[in-house]
Amino acid sequence: MKISPWVGLFAAGPVSPALARLPGLHAQLGPVTAASLRVASRIANGLKAGYHAIPQNIGDAPLLLVSGPEAALPALLELALSSGLDWSNRALVLFDSQLDSHDLTAFAQLGAEVASLDPLDGFSDLRFCGEGDPLALRKVKRLLTACQSYLYVLEPGKKQVFSAGLAFTGTLATPLLAAAVDCFRKAGLGPKDAAVIAERALLVTLRAWQKAGRQGWSGVLPQRDLEAVRRQLAALGEENSILGEYFSQTAYMALDLFGHDAEWLRALEEETPFTKAAGAGKP
Repeated sequence: MKISPWVGLFAAGPVSPALARLPGLHAQLGPVTAASLRVASRIANGLKAGYHAIPQNIGDAPLLLVSGPEAALPALLELALSSGLDWSNRALVLFDSQLDSHDLTAFAQLGAEVASLDPLDGFSDLRFCGEGDPLALRKVKRLLTACQSYLYVLEPGKKQVFSAGLAFTGTLATPLLAAAVDCFRKAGLGPKDAAVIAERALLVTLRAWQKAGRQGWSGVLPQRDLEAVRRQLAALGEENSILGEYFSQTAYMALDLFGHDAEWLRALEEETPFTKAAGAGKP
């Protein structure tokens, strides 16, 4: 049975690569609208799905996606807003954007269901996280199910909190990994061996977390092994004061985050100059 296209797209080129990767998009996508018919036609041809249309001719598609470069989104949303469409019983969904459903308030006030949808890295298949109105996410889930993709549903308005979690596992984790590799290199290992040991140590930590969560946190910090920490800080201070300070600051924050008393660690502040800086401002 042929599936009638029921998804529309407000787009500015280039659209998100994740959109083109959706299997079976050609069977779901109908009208594609942009700042001009020429641009809309080029985007539809690039996706190998849908057909170009002016905003007023986007039809009765119940699910409308918005995709384009971040800088182009304000103009794209204004194009959608000025289209004169009846927004009742429609879902407007930001696709792969830094914005979230809170940025679609003007459409919600016109009766639209609003949401945001973002692709997730690190999976062999295509997966997404989404937040917003439950009715909008229901339409999104229908699309992703038809395209053989999975949806993780976030609480409405919690996309930025989720994004911060990704930063902890990516942007903020990279310096920690680099610090570990630097330590291994300064201990005498070559770059390849240092990277292998860092990778294995991270995998052990991940498995411990999967098994026991915070209860699986182990090592000199949760054991409050002051002498071991003293030796590590002293060694790092001789090698690289930045590494030592990073270790000390991270240790304080880790203890606080996990609800441990960090007072025992402050005993080192008078022994090592960089630990004084790390402890500054602490009550």
